Amino acid sequence: MSQLQITYKKYLLLLYFLLPGIGAFAQLNNQLTGPGEEVVFAFQLKNKKWVSLCKEKTEKYIVYRMGTQNKVELQYPAVLDSTSWQQFTFMGYSRGGGKQNAAMNVAFLRFTNNDADYEIYETWNAEDDKQQCGITIKTGGKTIDAKGNVKSRKGYLLSMQHNQKIKTEE
Repeated sequence: MSQLQITYKKYLLLLYFLLPGIGAFAQLNNQLTGPGEEVVFAFQLKNKKWVSLCKEKTEKYIVYRMGTQNKVELQYPAVLDSTSWQQFTFMGYSRGGGKQNAAMNVAFLRFTNNDADYEIYETWNAEDDKQQCGITIKTGGKTIDAKGNVKSRKGYLLSMQHNQKIKTEE
């Protein structure tokens, strides 16, 4: 066997072992949704990274991801199964009645990962028709409020309001 053939076989063997790890997020779309998943709520940050809350289409699990299609910086929880729902806490409120009744929608989804508290939010009020979305991260005594681009938003966080699988807070 020639040196070229040996090198080629080593290269193929290396690819065989590396590709499964590299491909773990390779099938995600722009909103970081994988095969068999759908977006619950997603938006893009100023730095072009996506914040995405997805669920498996038959609601086997729910997952938070942050990053880009090419590099997911955080996925929570690590294990995607039915226990994932109880690792998030939802709080939401909706009041109709238009401007004269100060109609509003507010929704928050919280979770803790490695001593950091995360809160995804979406708000709207009829008085000034202002919409906001973003994520607040509290860690080590510091708070970061990363505002999302409302125009990039997909889905609605308030859609989780009546889901019986997720913990709720009044």
